Amino acid sequence: MKITQNQIAILNSFHVTRLKEDDSLLRDVASFKNPKNENLVDYLVGNAFDDDEKNRCACYVVRDGDGEILCYFSIKCGLLYSEFEELKKFEKFKNHKIKLMELEQRSDDPQVREYIEEIKKKLEEAKADIESLLGRFDSMPPNKQVAKSYPSVELTHFCVNEAYRKKWQTYGFSARNRIGSTIFWHVIVGIVEKIRSFTGCEYLYLFAADATSDRHLVNHYKNMMGLREEMTMSALQPIYDFNCSFLCADIDSLLNARDEFYNDFNIVEDFV
Repeated sequence: MKITQNQIAILNSFHVTRLKEDDSLLRDVASFKNPKNENLVDYLVGNAFDDDEKNRCACYVVRDGDGEILCYFSIKCGLLYSEFEELKKFEKFKNHKIKLMELEQRSDDPQVREYIEEIKKKLEEAKADIESLLGRFDSMPPNKQVAKSYPSVELTHFCVNEAYRKKWQTYGFSARNRIGSTIFWHVIVGIVEKIRSFTGCEYLYLFAADATSDRHLVNHYKNMMGLREEMTMSALQPIYDFNCSFLCADIDSLLNARDEFYNDFNIVEDFV
């Protein structure tokens, strides 16, 4: 069932504030709790204010009418890209070279010697491809060469205040409409939509820090927030996000999924 006007009014009553716009937040974030993501809490009470002040990212808190914090998130400009197909020739050359070295250890076998000759031929072909590629440049270009780039927004931090969950339950929303996913659709996607109205922007992406065996967080982002594990595109991944899973979604699909979120806001779950 579609979201009601009363429910819309509740969601619209939340205030979204950048850290650098309200000095009182330096005090208020001290009550922010999330035992499962203590590193994200540490960031909020630590480096987030400096990063926001210096525009390294835009960091926001979401508060209710009483000033209590539901969650916080930060976003910044990003860029996705697909690999320059020609560069795969370097990888092919390296693989052939490794294979040849392995086979030469067993060169006494006639069948292996025959295979070695095939690999040598492929190696020469790969080498010729590389020389042809390098011949297009006077010198190797200093910039990373890619096939295509995609203007994007990165959701760099996203964390729910666990201390707010009891109050959230008093709103009477469906159990599936938890704080994080609801704020994502109602607030974050709205900000991304506004960003796109000012500049070229095709995708939203993030790096999910998920060390669980069942990939609980990754699956939550995929099932509840419309993100996917994209294998055809890549992102520049800093050390801070090493061992994290790359997820993204094109903004058009998010806007369509947001409509579905509102239309199915009051799904009645059957319990047997």
